[in-house]
Amino acid sequence: IGDVLVAQGDLAGALSSYEADLAIAQKLASGDASNSQWQRDLSVSHNKIGDVRAAQGDLEGALKAFEDSLAIRVRLAASDKSNSAWQRDLIVSHVRLSEASGDPVKHLEQALAIASRLKEDGRLAPVDAFIPGMLEEMLKAARGG
Repeated sequence: IGDVLVAQGDLAGALSSYEADLAIAQKLASGDASNSQWQRDLSVSHNKIGDVRAAQGDLEGALKAFEDSLAIRVRLAASDKSNSAWQRDLIVSHVRLSEASGDPVKHLEQALAIASRLKEDGRLAPVDAFIPGMLEEMLKAARGG
């Protein structure tokens, strides 16, 4: 529902929907901390809230949501370094943080390092082949070049 409301331009309604989703995800994730899918769903809920808050101009709220998402994704990625999807989730979190934080270079460098490692290891999905180049361009722009 939140995604539909975003598409319709109803950011306040979307935020309310995503916050309801977050409450459910938090309850599920706290009920079984070993359930990696519920943990990932919780990180996605934080990201959706961060996206809406950023679109509303609430960068402080967006930053907190993106940081909460990153913390979960760091734990998941560390628990299974072979899981390429969780590594990709880390890239997404760092890109979101690069847009909301005061230090875009730091987060873009971290995202690029992960993407480059996945590419070198042959674990970057073909559909994601554009990511390292995109991150290099974003990093160049963030450095003023």
